[in-house]
Amino acid sequence: MTINLRPMAATPLEVDDKTYRDLVARKGSGWSNCDDELEWLAKLHYLRSGFREGKLEPAQFEEREARLVVGWLRKLT
Repeated sequence: MTINLRPMAATPLEVDDKTYRDLVARKGSGWSNCDDELEWLAKLHYLRSGFREGKLEPAQFEEREARLVVGWLRKLT
């Protein structure tokens, strides 16, 4: 099974299930700190999927998503 990490994009980015699980499980400098774009996209996908499934309250989701996004943007600058 493959997972599309960019479901709304014109160019999908699919990874296999094992790769996805490995990326989501990375915790090098903390779960919200990503080493590369693929890891970041996988974790965003994981977080958003969990929210859609009702596993997170809106406030929890917003805080965790913000940490992921801000952390990634800081790496780019």
